[in-house]
Amino acid sequence: MNYTLKNVTKNIDLWFNKDPVRPSLDVQFRTEAGREVFGLLDEDGEYKAFMCVAYTTDVPKNVVSMGALTSVDGDIAVPYTVWSYQRGAGKEIINQALSLMQEKNISRVVTLSPLTEMAKRFHLRNDAIELQVNETTANFEYILEGV
Repeated sequence: MNYTLKNVTKNIDLWFNKDPVRPSLDVQFRTEAGREVFGLLDEDGEYKAFMCVAYTTDVPKNVVSMGALTSVDGDIAVPYTVWSYQRGAGKEIINQALSLMQEKNISRVVTLSPLTEMAKRFHLRNDAIELQVNETTANFEYILEGV
């Protein structure tokens, strides 16, 4: 299956109120300057996964600190929520996002993940390194080639 990563930040109807990971975060939070929403589009024109990313100046330890660290000039990409509708689509959206971040000259990709076994297994299976465990979140780092 061929997939295409699309910036769907302005296509709110595609992703709003569909996030099972962080449903409390509203449209304004997800679309503020320095934040984007990506969708993984399949060859049939259906979205199979979504990911919200913040660009920060340092590694956040929770959603509040991520809000404070978000900057349009941030060089750390922080995927803070990923959800998928098809097996393998979560991994595919991460892989395509990593390629995009290298093109954008991002220095690091560090998640802000919930403290769940599911999130931990997902990131470790996809070659991330557990960077740190915080009070309510965990950070997993994906190594960018050539950085």
